[in-house]
Amino acid sequence: EIATTAKAQFFDDAGYTDDVDTYLKQDVLYAQVWDTDENRNPQYADTVRATVYVGDDASGLVLDTEVLTLTESGVGSGIFQSGAVMLTDTKYPAVNDGVVSWGRTDTLHVAYTDSNDAADYASDTALAIEITTASVSQFFEDASFTDDVDTYLPRNDVVYLQVMDTDEN
Repeated sequence: EIATTAKAQFFDDAGYTDDVDTYLKQDVLYAQVWDTDENRNPQYADTVRATVYVGDDASGLVLDTEVLTLTESGVGSGIFQSGAVMLTDTKYPAVNDGVVSWGRTDTLHVAYTDSNDAADYASDTALAIEITTASVSQFFEDASFTDDVDTYLPRNDVVYLQVMDTDEN
């Protein structure tokens, strides 16, 4: 086996064809690592680990961390891929919960270090972007927000109001 320098890359699709440097705040990421000398058993698909973490653009703090197990894409390939990892801005960050929590302009990092050669290191980054939409307001007649209405009695009626605005989260 000829060892090569490791490489890490974020992708936007399960086919690993669309490499990206930005994701929407609510999206799905795929990570891939190339490292030929980690193909330890040519009869089986091997695995490696990579760490994904989110850096807050305002304070520089690490907000969330996920350790991913990447599986070799084919026996003997030396190409390791994650499954789908959900990105969201609506869940409180928790380490290794399977969801990466972040917000607008935060930076996503993937870091990989070869387990038998610490000098063989690879990383990639991606920025959170937001496609803003206009707010939407809706009146409801019930507290479960299932019966939307456009008319109320002038007095003694309860009003339930829902406002949806993606860029105010």
